[in-house]
Amino acid sequence: MRLWATRTVLAMALVAGVALAPAPAGGGRGGRVSTGFERRGGTVWTTVAEERDYLRDLVAAAPGPERAGWGAARVTVTRVGTSARGRAVDLITVAGTRSVPEPVRVLFVCGQHGDEPAGREACLKLVRDLAADRSPAGRRLLERVTVLVLATPNPDGSAAGTRATAEGVDLNRDHVAVGSPEARAIRRVLREARPHIVHDLHEFTVPADTAAPPALYLWPRNLNVAPELRSLSIELARDRIGTALPAAGWAAGVYGEDGTARQLGGDGDERLLRNAAALDHAVAVLVEVGTRPVSALERADPGLLGRRRVAAHLVAAQATLRMAAERGDAITAAVRTSRERAERGGEVVYFDGADNVPAGRGAVGPMPCAYRLTPDLYASARAALAEHGVRVQPDLRVPTAQPAGVMAALLLDPRARFAVAMATTEPCAGTSAPHADAL
Repeated sequence: MRLWATRTVLAMALVAGVALAPAPAGGGRGGRVSTGFERRGGTVWTTVAEERDYLRDLVAAAPGPERAGWGAARVTVTRVGTSARGRAVDLITVAGTRSVPEPVRVLFVCGQHGDEPAGREACLKLVRDLAADRSPAGRRLLERVTVLVLATPNPDGSAAGTRATAEGVDLNRDHVAVGSPEARAIRRVLREARPHIVHDLHEFTVPADTAAPPALYLWPRNLNVAPELRSLSIELARDRIGTALPAAGWAAGVYGEDGTARQLGGDGDERLLRNAAALDHAVAVLVEVGTRPVSALERADPGLLGRRRVAAHLVAAQATLRMAAERGDAITAAVRTSRERAERGGEVVYFDGADNVPAGRGAVGPMPCAYRLTPDLYASARAALAEHGVRVQPDLRVPTAQPAGVMAALLLDPRARFAVAMATTEPCAGTSAPHADAL
């Protein structure tokens, strides 16, 4: 029997605040604010309607430190978009009433795939627990860290229990073209809130005979990611989350190196959120929790299985918050350095490959100084360029010396895998435009 199978019950007991029995119902005034998942002991996930009521009660219960029983936190809920079927995409913010000059902004994206509900449940619980924490450690955390949560970025998929959006879009493959309203909502948060850390929560299912641990993690593998951001992302994934999960009782491994038959989504694909967020100058991490029972007890008790999946995500989220609080200066400095380097313009751009797979022939070359668009090409690319904050000059010249310069290349270069328009490259002075066969 695997180690993590024998330690499941112990791990559940060690995770603070994770109910092992149904939680009592409660409202915003004096009672415990609880999710539908908690009230049912983990046997049924929180519905979209229950989430709406939960957030309403949470905001009413925790407007600030003046409410007895709650911590020194402000909780706000802001609509940042709507789904294809008109459901709200809400951003939850938990912030201290006092903060350092530049708090680390941590964004949790909790359910891009609607059939992966444990991350969403973990995020809903995390928000409440942070808001209610009156301990000195909790107050210090929220002085240093602002927590941003997209609990349900794919509300149609969550309501239907489907991976894709109502339009059939895999949201975690739409962070370049940003064609779906749900991807545009996430992009709006990235563009306007500028999180320093992006933590993406998912679940995975593999055959019973596959030797995959019950939790996996990964950093951005795209070769265009700034080295200082990649280094901190690896520290977060491997040293922090990869240590916290085993300490809580679950083995953990690197996604794509987990014994599965094929690597799925563990590469440098810029459409994936962990890569796209890092290209937008953030430390980023992916956490996947297994949905398959790891013990006879979990096979017999769906509630125990559900609570374990949520608990594992909570352990990983708490590890991210600890690193944000302890390594804030290094994180904000790395983000600032990455943006400043992009403003000066890159030397090389990669259109393929990953940090564990060399770029193929023709997939790497000098970064052009700019791209030239025709009116027709601009019309086709305008929406995506705007979503990524790419600056376009009045003459339709797109300089690459800007924070979104790499994304401009990935959107417009003829060599890019997922380009939305094939623009003309403008080489820098003293260089010539590279021919694909020569790269």
